[in-house]
Amino acid sequence: MNILHSPWIFCWFPPVRELKGSVAIVTGGSSGIGRALSLLLSRRGVSVGVVSNVPQELAEVDELITGQGGRCKTMYADLSRPEEVAAVFPEMEGALGPVDTLVNNAGIGMHKTLLETDDAHFRRLFEVNFFAVVALSREALQRMGARGRGHIVNVSSASARRGLARMTAYSASKAAMHGFSQALRLEAFRQGVHVSEVLPISVATPFFRAANYRPQGWVQTPEQVAETIVRVLERGTPEVCTSRWTRLALALDAFAPNLVARLLERVESRHRSEAPLPEAAPPAENPH
Repeated sequence: MNILHSPWIFCWFPPVRELKGSVAIVTGGSSGIGRALSLLLSRRGVSVGVVSNVPQELAEVDELITGQGGRCKTMYADLSRPEEVAAVFPEMEGALGPVDTLVNNAGIGMHKTLLETDDAHFRRLFEVNFFAVVALSREALQRMGARGRGHIVNVSSASARRGLARMTAYSASKAAMHGFSQALRLEAFRQGVHVSEVLPISVATPFFRAANYRPQGWVQTPEQVAETIVRVLERGTPEVCTSRWTRLALALDAFAPNLVARLLERVESRHRSEAPLPEAAPPAENPH
């Protein structure tokens, strides 16, 4: 058989998906990566459902998207509350039509050791960073699977692959998302639904201020990460690191984990804030 006529060729060179005319939900879509992604998708002709728990930011995103001629539906939701998570798909599909893409981007951070983190904060972080992802992905798979097409993108973190000191709860939640994404990918593909995971490193967003952490060094912009997510949506890439430095570090970790552990201890010490940051608002579902 000529390899060019073989179905296996599509495993290596998948067709590029046309995004124009599709419908996407972006959680944590009012600031940071989510805001940049919502605006970029709108410019690509996608109708965007933006979910956030910050009303003022939702209004701003709605104005920006409609101002550039896009179609948008905004929704206030506290993703730590299961009943509000359950309302996302019915409300969005009622306004925009069948959803083709779900981007689980919302997340909260916490720059504390295990001994500094009480159970209430640990559980709330997991509600937003993991259990909301599970619930929304289940709803997406049921609806998309019935139509035989769709794409779920989970915005994770490099800490999913290598936990970071003093970000114990956050690293654990992203590690859970990583395993969930891998398993769901195998379950969903037979229904025509793609599952992708995007792993950023430090990104210049309000997320780090909420976590009382000042990123330095390898810092990306939200727009850079948003562009990566759009490429993932077009190509169906299963997993991608947004930074070449992240890819290098994770590759090194596979061969010399003890060396990477020592290096991360030094990097983490250097990256910690030298002085307390101004008091921030209580953590919200702000993206990374």
